[in-house]
Amino acid sequence: MQRLTIVRYKAKQDRLAEDERLVSDVFDRLRGDGLKGVSYATFLEADGQSVVHLFVNHLDDSQEVLTDLPEFKAFGAAISERLEAPAEIDRLSVVLQESYNFPTA
Repeated sequence: MQRLTIVRYKAKQDRLAEDERLVSDVFDRLRGDGLKGVSYATFLEADGQSVVHLFVNHLDDSQEVLTDLPEFKAFGAAISERLEAPAEIDRLSVVLQESYNFPTA
């Protein structure tokens, strides 16, 4: 099994830059560590405030490889203060069946 997590939220306009900086710190850490077997991406919706995070652990059904990072913990600290409403979170245990241009490990 693999872990697929999708998180969607709307950041407060006056806290968007802070949210982007904290997420950027997570990406800097991931790139610096060169972690294998995980994919992580963020997307900004057309309204300029709604953010979608996509995380995949291609190796097993866990998220700790991401959530245990100090930078991710800093991102998650007081996140509710940066958001218009609580985040929508979907955590799925999945098996990749088929893909195009999507790493398998």
